[in-house]
Amino acid sequence: MSVIFITGSTGFIGKEILKQLTAGEEKLLLLVRSLKRATAMLNELGLEQDERICLLKGNLAKPELGMCDADLNRALEADIVIHAGGPMSVTLEEGAAKQTFLDGAYHITELARRIHHTRGLHHFIHVVGFMSPFHEGNIDMEADVFELEGFMKGEGAYERMKFLADLYIRQQAKRLGYPLSVVNPGTVIGAKPAGVTEQTGGIGILVNAVRRRLMPVVPGGRSHWIPFVANDDLARMIIHLARKVEPSSNTYTILEDKASGPDMHELLTTISNELHLSSPRLSAPMPLLRSFMKAGFGHLAGIPAESMSFITNRSFQTAETKRVLREMGSADINVRDVIPMVIADLDYRFTHPNYISPVNFTRERKGDMAALVRKGDGIPWVIIHGLLSSADDFVPLAQHLHERTGSPVWLLDLPGFGRSPFLGHNDVPDAYIDALHQIIATAPGRIRLIGHSFGAIIAAKAAQMAQSHIEQLFLLQPVLHRPQSLGLQHWLSASTKLSKFLLKRLTPKALTNMMLREGVFSEASEIPEKYVETIVRNLSSPRIAAANARVLQALHYRLPSISPVDFSNINTTIIWGTKDKAYTLPEPFHCFSHLQLVPYAHHFPMSYPQETAQLLNRL
Repeated sequence: MSVIFITGSTGFIGKEILKQLTAGEEKLLLLVRSLKRATAMLNELGLEQDERICLLKGNLAKPELGMCDADLNRALEADIVIHAGGPMSVTLEEGAAKQTFLDGAYHITELARRIHHTRGLHHFIHVVGFMSPFHEGNIDMEADVFELEGFMKGEGAYERMKFLADLYIRQQAKRLGYPLSVVNPGTVIGAKPAGVTEQTGGIGILVNAVRRRLMPVVPGGRSHWIPFVANDDLARMIIHLARKVEPSSNTYTILEDKASGPDMHELLTTISNELHLSSPRLSAPMPLLRSFMKAGFGHLAGIPAESMSFITNRSFQTAETKRVLREMGSADINVRDVIPMVIADLDYRFTHPNYISPVNFTRERKGDMAALVRKGDGIPWVIIHGLLSSADDFVPLAQHLHERTGSPVWLLDLPGFGRSPFLGHNDVPDAYIDALHQIIATAPGRIRLIGHSFGAIIAAKAAQMAQSHIEQLFLLQPVLHRPQSLGLQHWLSASTKLSKFLLKRLTPKALTNMMLREGVFSEASEIPEKYVETIVRNLSSPRIAAANARVLQALHYRLPSISPVDFSNINTTIIWGTKDKAYTLPEPFHCFSHLQLVPYAHHFPMSYPQETAQLLNRL
């Protein structure tokens, strides 16, 4: 059984490596700066009881990696070193970058030297970056990396120090004679298929610039691009290299081919479309843009001049990577399908910078929608939200359902809401119905489908298309007619553009008054804590504001009709809150065989999640 020493295990790349490694048998030694943070990460990943994982407190920038004697002795038992440590922060100052990367390279190669001297180091794997100029054929063994002051002069300290660390680690591997694999990934985005991208640098800089309308031109035009790689593809290849019985020294550039990846024009068009904003049409030469950024515009716009280094017109040699991918039985690197999910995820992170993920839920992808998933056994509960809401708003209901039944719960974000991309879904509600139908039809078994408000109509229509997959259908306060509103909601529905404009300017007070006036809640005490503030913040995202504007239009002008006869072959229950003021239960549904009246307002699943879960479980 191999022993692997890993730096950067709590980072974006390292965490994915760790997740995948735990499916194997290796003993894992993790160098971490904070035991508390690392323990929280293991709890988050469900690995807190894994006896093969050992946390070693230390610091890359310190001699002997800052470890105590006991931890250092454990580290010296390693057969393999995976060095993925260091922050993704292109604006690092010179001193911090030198300590992290160059001093870190010195200290970790000292560890490698001691291992190799006493027992033989099987393999050293170093994660660098796709713009590193070094490879097996150009290593100057006499160069003193600590004195190369002219190297990449004028470029940011982050890349200079990272690449000097690359050179130093290559030099030491050659001198000492252990195998070294240098992994040069493209800009790393979230793992497929969900594209959850915790690291907001890289493509996140572009997404944030577009959403703030600070990207009026296409950097470099169609000849330039940003090479990408999904985090899971990168981790899978690193682990394959780590498990090689007879490793050899080589460099692996892990990214998609230029011909298959989006160029800058296509990428910015995709970002703009997903954010429902106009895309830039004019291009600007990279030297001119770099000059503007360095002159201070980058600081004002929040676009670091150093980030321009990730935009290139180069093609890269990927023959060795493709050879290893064939060896693994994997396809070539391709990220097109996941990019819209990445954009939506990043947009949500910028909209909610202090967001805390609910405990015991994971971010997944179901069809073309983002999902919050609570694992369990049995038939899944699948919940669809309505106007102004998202998957996160139904977490309390999901928790109560899981506690009562032990079954899995899927909370879906409709396209454009929460973390779900638009994906070209311009036809609301038909596109929503089709997207949900695809999820239901491809589910591994039957489901219990719950829809609230507008989401209940989407659920009802999708269920009709996939009746054999539905165990039960629950419609919570379905909007069965156009809302009876002459107030704010009426003006919000006037046109999509006007709706979006007005929604983005809603204040918490105006929204609260509207909700109370129209029976969304019967009294202020029913409104969940921070719910109104969360909606207002959601609507600051042009993507989410546009999605709500489209649903408002659909509610008033394109609402699909349903009748009791539609559910003759589906086990359907309608739960209706009698304190709703904008909607009433149409006459044909008064005698519906499975109708449950409750003394609540429109948003009762959020106001009374425990009571709603109890009712759903009983019916």
